[in-house]
Order: sequence, then C-alpha cells, then structure tokens
Amino acid sequence: MNRRSYWSVLALIASISVFSALTLLTGCSSSSSKTTPTVTIAATSGGAQSAVVGAPFTNTLVATVMSGTTPASGVTVTFTAPGTGASGTFATTTPGVTDTETTNSSGVATSQIFTANTTAGAYSVTATTSGATTPASFSLTNTAGAPAAIAATGGTPQSAAVGATYGSLVAQVTDGDSNGVAGVPVTFTANTGGTGASGTFTSTSSNTETATTDANGNATVTDLVANSTIGAFTVTADFTGDTGTAASFALTNVAPALAAGNYVYYLSGEDNNAAGSGIYFVTGVFTASASGTITGGEQTFSDFNLYEQDNIVVATSSLTAGNNGNVLITLDTGDPNIGVAGVETFDVSMVTTSNGLLTEYDASASGSGTLDLQTSTAALSGGYAFFAGGWDANGVPIVTGGVVNIDSAGGISGAGSVFDQNDGGTLSPDQLFAASTVVGPDALGQVVFTLNPQTTSSTVFEFEMVGYVVDANHIRWVENWNVDDLSATTGGVALGQNGKNGTYSSSNLSGSNGVFGTAGADINGPLQVAGLLTFNADGSLGGNVSFNDFSSQSPQGGVTLATGGTWTIDPSGTGNDGGTGRVTISNVTDDATFGPYNFQLYLAKEGAVLISMDAGDQVAGLAYPQTGSFTAASFSGNYALNIDQQDTSPDGFEYDGIGTVNADGTSAFTGFVDLNADLTPTNGTAGGVTGTFTSNTNGVFPGTISGISSTGAASDSFTFYLIGATSGASVGVIGIENDADQLTLGTFELQQ
Repeated sequence: MNRRSYWSVLALIASISVFSALTLLTGCSSSSSKTTPTVTIAATSGGAQSAVVGAPFTNTLVATVMSGTTPASGVTVTFTAPGTGASGTFATTTPGVTDTETTNSSGVATSQIFTANTTAGAYSVTATTSGATTPASFSLTNTAGAPAAIAATGGTPQSAAVGATYGSLVAQVTDGDSNGVAGVPVTFTANTGGTGASGTFTSTSSNTETATTDANGNATVTDLVANSTIGAFTVTADFTGDTGTAASFALTNVAPALAAGNYVYYLSGEDNNAAGSGIYFVTGVFTASASGTITGGEQTFSDFNLYEQDNIVVATSSLTAGNNGNVLITLDTGDPNIGVAGVETFDVSMVTTSNGLLTEYDASASGSGTLDLQTSTAALSGGYAFFAGGWDANGVPIVTGGVVNIDSAGGISGAGSVFDQNDGGTLSPDQLFAASTVVGPDALGQVVFTLNPQTTSSTVFEFEMVGYVVDANHIRWVENWNVDDLSATTGGVALGQNGKNGTYSSSNLSGSNGVFGTAGADINGPLQVAGLLTFNADGSLGGNVSFNDFSSQSPQGGVTLATGGTWTIDPSGTGNDGGTGRVTISNVTDDATFGPYNFQLYLAKEGAVLISMDAGDQVAGLAYPQTGSFTAASFSGNYALNIDQQDTSPDGFEYDGIGTVNADGTSAFTGFVDLNADLTPTNGTAGGVTGTFTSNTNGVFPGTISGISSTGAASDSFTFYLIGATSGASVGVIGIENDADQLTLGTFELQQ
C-alpha cells in the first residue's frame, strides 16, 4: 500500500467512527422521550352482593388489570378481605383472608370462592397489583341468619307510677352467631289474668303489642302504661317459632307521684246527703307528706240546706292508687252530714305531679273540679276577676261576676272594683263595691271576703265568700250563705290580674281569640254553652258557639256567629271601675239556632271569667286566650279528661267522671273514664272511651265520644274547642255535646 492509500483508509475509518458516535448519541436521545403505560386495576364483577353468614357468595370476585389501554396478562393480583369484624375467607389451599391470582390474556384475575364469616355487616374486599396506585374495591355484606334467640336489652328493670307510661322496652333478636336479625315481628305481652299489677299498651288498648325489629335486630315499644295496682310484674317478648327462652322485663308499678305539700281542692255538682239535696260546692286544703299520707287539712262545704266548716281527721284520711293511674283521695271530715258518714272520696287524674282534675266518687255526691298544689299563702293584693254561680235562696239560678281590688292590707275601698249580677233573669249590671274586707290568708291559705255593694236594693245584697288560696293568682271559693245577706248557694273562682287592675284597655283584647266553657241554667233547666270568640279590632265579634239544654242543641261542630255581635271594654280612668278589664259582649247569635246571648267578661293574668247577662239564662265559667295555628297534630298526647254531665231524664242525677285519654294527632283518641252515675261509682276500663275528631285551622274540631253516655248511647256528637298549641300538641281542649242524649261539658288537659 502506498502512503496515499494508507492515509485514505485511515480517513475513511475516522469518518465511520464519527458517524457511529453521532448515531449512538441520536439513538440515546430518542429512547429517553418514550412514556411508560399507566397500570390500573378495576373491580369488574362480584361487588354489591350479600351472603348469609357462613355461606359462600354467589359470584367470585373479578378484577381487570390494564397497562394503558392494553390488558396486562400474567401479572399478579392479590385479593384482601378485612382481618377483623364482618369479613370472609377465600377457598385457597389454606383458607384465609387473602388470595393471590394471575391475570389471563385479557388482564382478568378471578378469585377463589369467597365465604362470609360469622359476623354480619357491610365491608369491602380490595384487589391490588404492582404498579397500580389505587386498588379495586368490592362492596360486600354479610347478612344475619335465621332468628335463633331473643333477649331484653333495654328497659329492665324499671318502675313507673300507676297510670304513667313506662320507658322504652327493647328486645333484640339474634341468629345463631349473635347477629341482630332485621324484620322479625316481636310480640310483647304484659301480665294476663285481669288482676294484679300490669300494664296496657295504648296503641292496642290491650296487654299485647307487636313491633318489628330494625336493622340491628331491635324491637322497641314505648307506650306501656302502668295499671292501677301497685306491685311487680313481668313483660315478655318473643317471636314466632322461637324454641328458646323469651325475653323478660322486670317492671314495677309504684304509688302515684304526688309532690309533698298543701293541696287546694274545689268541686261543684249535685249531692244527696242527709241534710238536703241539690247543688253543692266544696273547697278545702289537705297536707300530703313525702311518704304519701295525709297529715292535716280543713274544708268548707255548702249546699242548699247546709253550710259547714270542718277539720280533716288525719287518722282515717288517705291517698291511695285509683283505677288506671288515677289517685283516690279519702277525706274524713268527722261530720255525719258530709259525704258518706263524714267521709268524702275524690278521684283525681293528675295533669302534673302538682295539679289535676277530679270528681267526687262516692254515694253522697257527684261533682267536678280541680286539685292544685298550694305554692303561696302570702297576703293578697291587687285586682281579682271572679265569678260565683249557683242558686239563690228561692231556688232560682244566680250568677255574679266582677273584679274586686284589694288596695290596702285587708282592705277593699271599692276603687278598681265592679260587679254584675243575674238573679233568675233580674239583671243588676255595672255595680260598685263600697268599703269591704278580706281576712287572711291563714296558715292553710283560707281567706274570707266580705263584699258590700255601694248601693243595696231588693236584688243586690252583701255577700261573703270563703276560699283557699292556691297562689297569688288563683283562689277557689264558696259562699257563706249562713251569715251573708244574699243567702245564695254559690261557688266559683277568683283569678289574679297581676297588677293590671286599672290599666286594661281595648288593646288587651283587640284582635285576639278566646275559648270559653260555661254551665248553669235556662228556662228549660240545665244549660251548657261553649265556644270560640274572635274580638275584631272594629268592635265586632266573630267565632263559633255551641249550646245544649234539655230542649235544643246547636249542630255538631258549633255554629258560626252571625254579624251583629259586639264587644266593648270599660275605659281606663273612668270612675271607680275604670280599667278593671270588664268587657261587655252583646248579641252573640247565629240568627237561626240560638241567641242572642249577652256576656260579661272579666280579664285576668291567665284568661278570664265569664257570666251571662240575659233574662233567659244564667251561666258562668272560665275563658282562655287561644294561641297557635291548628292541625290534627294539635290534638295529640295524653290528656286528663273531666266529664261534667247532666242526664236528661226527669229524675236524672248529675253524672261526673274522670280519666285519661290518648289522642293520636290524626283523627281519634282512646282511654278510660271513671263515672259516678246516679251516685254509683264505676271504674272505667282501658280503651272503654273512644273518640273521633276532624281538624280545622281555627281549632274548632267536630267529633264524637263513645263510652260516657248516661243513657247508654253508643256514640255522642261533640264539638272540641282547642285552646292552644305548643310543639304541636294542644295544651287544653273544651268539649261540648251537641245532641239530645244528655248535656256534657268535657275538659281535656295535656299531661306533662
């Protein structure tokens, strides 16, 4: 090779080397820019399924692995179930909570058969593979097996006062692995046999009730009411087909809750004692100890022929459990002219532990009234709206109403006082008091009002009222006809005005509604009137009124008032009676069925009192401001119910009763009433009283009541006037019968 050829070869080799190097560099740059496919795993089958504990799931679990958009074959997938709680095991060589499988050519991995463990519940099984950042998830549920056992898990042991509702009773149904079983009907059964301590389920009015278990296997009942017998008893709970032991609840009915203290009682009605017969009034006070005994007391009694003041004989007086949760009060006066050989028995349905509704429940009298814990015996002051109704010395119906103002210690000057009187149709309106007195209260709260009219005449006389103070705003009283000039047999209440005497004006009433209930007489005999009055700002009246006497009745549902009714309130600052809260209501009528009625209303802190001022009727009673808006739900809950009833037969005696009912907030109520019919006390049975009602936005509900008729009628027509609504439940209802069966005025008070 010559020199030139040698160097040519070297140059060629060098150029090839440079090219190769450039090629390598270029190749390296191209390789580093490529993207690695994303690995994902997804659950494609087997999720959202359930199996009974211990049983295999129907479908295996299937996961699909992808590398980008390409199925990843031959990769490892691990299925993992929870290590504790509700879970299961895979049918691997050694069964366990994990299972490792390899994907096929489609990127699909399929688990071995998966079997639920013995714990019920929902959980997730995951599937993972290398490179996938988010696992696949399968939602599974182990369901309980067949019901195998039942146990009491809540509400035992517990106690309740007779007539009170027990707390919740909870029974749990479980399978063979102690899992709660849903959807199982469980029947709760209280003692059977008709005697002894037991309870009644209000929803069925019987001693049994069936509830269905929830998702946790719990069956719950909340409406067991203790019966009237004190003592221990058992409620059992079981399901159909149970071969084991039923659930058992240890319950005890205890004495009714009655707070210790002095209690003021008041009743009016009809008596038949040895000294006379006819209308009667009684008020008094007894002292209850913390242990449920009576340790003292006194009372004032008046009927047409007898006026007596007696002390309570402690040794033979008592508080005991009555029927279906009522309380029986036995008071021995030691006076053979009172009660049965001196002993009166009162049946009370408690509204709270400190007040209730009551009736006399013996063979001497039938009457309705109230029981209230006395909270004050401080000296009285200020204005009191009052009524006193009954019969005058000639056996003619009389009602007196007004405002008496106590303006000095024990003194009544007459300023801020006024009264009206209707004596058998002889009207004495807008009367003033001369200087008068009030003595007391003494240690037991007794007060004596001697009320002197400013102008006496042949129809207006001095009268003396003896009563007992409940608190600064409530006095129950009866007339002492034995010493006063009026010589009438009357009784009633006085309600405090709480310092408003002299300041009342139309603004206190304008635009408001009031519900009232009254009783008395007209030319046909006993008369009851109840209704709703709307006090329009222009002085006109609206509303709805029901009435019933021995001759005629308003239609069920009451009657809408016609135009023409008016109201006015005495102006403040005008004369001695200025601003007393005296309201004149005129021409209350429907222009077809009844009326016109004329009333005098006297305002107080809590409602008002009402008397009629007509030649043809004499009624008196209480009125309450109506509040709230009304639906069917406004009539719901447990109510103490008092029945004041007059039989329409020629020799019919007053029927009174007391009990409790439960209103369902839809259309019906059920409960019981103890009736004193023809002086024969009869215990009511649970569910023996039923009622229906139809709601109305103005709180006037037409309806019926069954189980209280003195004539044995299957059902009676009623109008229910709702007083107020709080948290969807009416705090009070006045019901009046609207048919010719008998006269009935019912008071419902929501138990709290």
